[in-house]
Amino acid sequence: MDAFEGFRVDRDGVRELLNSSGFRDAVQAAAEQVGATARGAGHRVTSGEPLPVEVFADPNHDRTGFTVAVRHPAGIGMEARYGLLKRAAEAAGLEVTGLDAGEES
Repeated sequence: MDAFEGFRVDRDGVRELLNSSGFRDAVQAAAEQVGATARGAGHRVTSGEPLPVEVFADPNHDRTGFTVAVRHPAGIGMEARYGLLKRAAEAAGLEVTGLDAGEES
């Protein structure tokens, strides 16, 4: 790590970036893309209704965040069987880790 000798992280600058409107817009756009891709897969619940995929702000004290979720009992099964959200995130160019058995997150 000699290349980083004398390097200091500007924590105030990073905090400002992680809370900026531009960063918020980029994170929200990625979340909306994941949600749209998951919805576009066409999965349905037993009633025949489309599987409800939601995108919502996930506020945190130190940074902007958004969550893409299926808040329906069928959501766990859809993720386990099809990897619905994982595949949608990967299609958006995001790296997803920690979801496979035995894999560390």
